[in-house]
Formats: sequence, C-alpha cells, structure tokens
Amino acid sequence: MIIICIVTAISGCTESNGTSNETGSDEFNATSEEESRQIAETYVRNLDSYREYNLTEPILVETVTLRCPYCWKFVYEFDLISEKDPDVTDTATVTVTVTEGEVVDAVYAQGSSHIPGTPTGSMGADDLLN
Repeated sequence: MIIICIVTAISGCTESNGTSNETGSDEFNATSEEESRQIAETYVRNLDSYREYNLTEPILVETVTLRCPYCWKFVYEFDLISEKDPDVTDTATVTVTVTEGEVVDAVYAQGSSHIPGTPTGSMGADDLLN
C-alpha cells in the first residue's frame, strides 16, 4: 500500500512529454513575429521614461529569433531628454523578449549621447589653442 502511494505521488509530478507550457497543455500560443514586434513596441511606448521624456520615435534596430517556438528578442532605441540635465540628450536602448505573445524579459539602458553646443569629434592641439 505504501509503495502504491509513493508511485502515485511521483507519477503525478512528471509531465507527459516535456513540451507543456505554463498552463499544462501541449498547445503553444502561436504568435507571429509581426504580432510579437507590435507587443514589444507597445511595451517600449508604455515605459514611463519614454512617455515623459521622449524626443524621437522608438526605432527597431535588431530582431533576433530565439531557440524556442514563438520567441523573439527585439532591440529598440530612442532619444530622450536626460532626467538629470534637461540640456543633455540621452539615448535609451530597450531589449524586449517576447515569448508566445507575452513580454517575459526587458532590459533598459540609458546614457548621454550629445550635449547641444558642445563640439563633437576629435580636436587637435591647434584647435584647442585657437
């Protein structure tokens, strides 16, 4: 009797074929790359920093197909006003991973890209003396 209880308990904890999703069914949420891209872009547009400080539209700079069904990673960039110094323009990079139509991971990075009125590029000693 004890052996039957142990076998029953253990067999209830395993999956049938290892392809089940979170809901326990063997069906995947078949989401196209285009639908996933729209989901990722909506995520970016709903970020507080984008809604409050954006200067440009988000630009899709990279799409990576991941090694799972209906999984993509999208990388967006946009310019925004720096939260620390309004005279500085920052560039934000947002990497959004969408799996089966849901955002499962997002990485946000922001840094200075340009200060208006400040020379860009390299300057030689002659330029500095002038």
